[in-house]
Amino acid sequence: MSDETIGLLLAINSGILSVVGLITIFISMNSQHSVQYSREILWGIFTLPYKKNLFLDKQAIGQEVFRKFILYEQIIKDKNAFLIKIITFSQMVLTFSIIIWTTIVLNLLIRNPSLADKIILLLGLSLALCFIFYFILKILGDLKSVSKVGKLPTVEELLNADFLANNLNVITLAAVSARLKILDSNIYLGFPIPFKNLRVKITLQQPQENENHDTANSNSNHSQTLTTQLNSFRKLDLNDFKLLDDDYCYYLMSDLHALGVSGNSFLVTVDLLSRQGLVAAEFYCESLTNNHHKLIFPYSFVERFINRQSDLDPFSRYQKNLEKTGPDRPAEKTNLGRSLIELMDDDQY
Repeated sequence: MSDETIGLLLAINSGILSVVGLITIFISMNSQHSVQYSREILWGIFTLPYKKNLFLDKQAIGQEVFRKFILYEQIIKDKNAFLIKIITFSQMVLTFSIIIWTTIVLNLLIRNPSLADKIILLLGLSLALCFIFYFILKILGDLKSVSKVGKLPTVEELLNADFLANNLNVITLAAVSARLKILDSNIYLGFPIPFKNLRVKITLQQPQENENHDTANSNSNHSQTLTTQLNSFRKLDLNDFKLLDDDYCYYLMSDLHALGVSGNSFLVTVDLLSRQGLVAAEFYCESLTNNHHKLIFPYSFVERFINRQSDLDPFSRYQKNLEKTGPDRPAEKTNLGRSLIELMDDDQY
């Protein structure tokens, strides 16, 4: 191969790489709009539970959660055929560039008998091939996915109440969008979308129960070990939900007789637990009819514990300080949240 041919191949290769660079900029600019819109939807999902007067329009909460999740899914999973063709074309062009470089280096190896030159040529070719293969497989490959470009959670991760990255608050969303349905003395717990890895505990209180009874129950709960309290939660199975007369996913929780309901009014507390935290939603049922058919919405919720990573969150700062705990600070070892996460990590719930 003559020097003129090698020079021509290098010029062609330079032109190819310039075109690929321009194409990559074009693809990034087109993907950025989808990434930004997805982030705005994600921020809307995060802030939804903390809106003012959240429970005034009760049925709108579930509809808003469902709408935002569906819109996020459509954007994240959208496959732009034109962009995918451009990315595939760029990958093919870079593959052709690899062939050009390999051909030139092999020709120089044959023409140059020096061992040092051969080592330098082979080392340079190896590094160039590694960089180009990484660009083809990783960078251009990730440009096909909006979630990878913007480092956004996938739809499956967004539904997972045990997923801890991105400081997701799926557990709180599930609490504020939940509803109870009473059908033929059975109590169903419903969600607008099928959340994963939720653990639920339902407690019921009659209005006539006095404060002393509440105090006794509270003391009883504190006397139980944390493992015993965690075992009282039921993990919801996605295969068990039912579609009743609306578009919610309902799980059969219990019946009124098993919970000891004797009147037409009662307070229900639903505790939701996952690795993201522990959130309680409160429901009040009044004027229950004899046919036991009623739809109940939450009127308040409490985030009893949220496992987030933030320098402003006391528990996050506490976990960081706990790494420096020594024998002179034994009291910190009894922290409830810390023990809860350790138990859940060890699958002891």
